[in-house]
Amino acid sequence: MSLPKWFAWFAAVILLAAYAFFEPASSSSAHAEAVGGPLQVKHEVKGSDVFIECVAVHFPFRKGSGGGHIHVYVNGQKMTEVYTAAFIVRGLPSGKHTIRLELVYNDGKATGMTHEFDVAIR
Repeated sequence: MSLPKWFAWFAAVILLAAYAFFEPASSSSAHAEAVGGPLQVKHEVKGSDVFIECVAVHFPFRKGSGGGHIHVYVNGQKMTEVYTAAFIVRGLPSGKHTIRLELVYNDGKATGMTHEFDVAIR
């Protein structure tokens, strides 16, 4: 006998709520001492665009107090700030480019997590 679909959805919601409620306590400072380890980045070039996905456990990708964002540099020049873990760098000209990502809290405090990689646009 299989369970009804609504029961599976209900169980998933309960598990997510439990995870949010029982999240590990943060340190006494405004920022956790360890934000979950290194920054992991996947990227894919499609035409003149670079699709980027970042994973940083316990880093708060969001606007506002207590959140954080990514400073995006292309060839050493800051291009933008991104508040999501996945984003696209659009319209790069042909040639080789170095992209550097730095995770920063919204109050300006650096996390020390950075990632740099090269892409070739044809």
